[in-house]
Amino acid sequence: MTGPLPDYVLHATGRILGALLPLFERTPGQVSDVARFSAYRRTVTTLRADTRAAARSGTLAQDIANIAEGYRVASTDMRAVIQGLERIAVRARAQTLSEPRSATLARQLRNEQTLLLIFEAVALAEAANAVSAFAPRSFEEARGLRDRLGRSFDVTIERASDLGAFELMRPLQKAQAMLTRDLIERGRPLARLVSYETMVPLPAVVLAHRYYQDAGRASELRAENSGTDHPAFMPLHGQAYSR
Repeated sequence: MTGPLPDYVLHATGRILGALLPLFERTPGQVSDVARFSAYRRTVTTLRADTRAAARSGTLAQDIANIAEGYRVASTDMRAVIQGLERIAVRARAQTLSEPRSATLARQLRNEQTLLLIFEAVALAEAANAVSAFAPRSFEEARGLRDRLGRSFDVTIERASDLGAFELMRPLQKAQAMLTRDLIERGRPLARLVSYETMVPLPAVVLAHRYYQDAGRASELRAENSGTDHPAFMPLHGQAYSR
């Protein structure tokens, strides 16, 4: 967004930045790269401090991309990063837009749509990058992630096409294709989830030893049976890995 911009555009940009930038404030999980964490947080702080200046900046789109990349790279927990970036994409889609009741509001609407699409696109692109560093625990998890992110990419690609933002649409299509191939290939050899049934509640360590001959995998059983109140009392009906 370059050149002089009218106040209504500056206000709309500020509203969107104020709604979405706080979602990047904290890297999920443990910080793995303090330098990258500090750098992207400084950019977030700078943009939030003066949204009118941010709206006038010729580097706003690149700044948003750098923030999303820093959010990913600075964390050790790719599962949480993927979920966080998905939430950001959803929040971008949920923002209230101006109604184009005049030529002025139509221009404002276009700017809002473009800025929100940038947030949405960079969030999904970085989610795809996070997937490449993420190890699914099962075939079902890989397939579920592929399907969920695939649907999200479809929505964003369609929005980019509607806006004529082909410079965003084509990289998104490429990222989606790579993501799909990656999760198909890495998911195929993984263990499947199977159902188990016991007569009485058993500790997770007992079930892990029974099904895996490895009591140290009790945490995996707890992860796949998230409704468990206590690891000493696993549900009578639950899920375990096939191997």
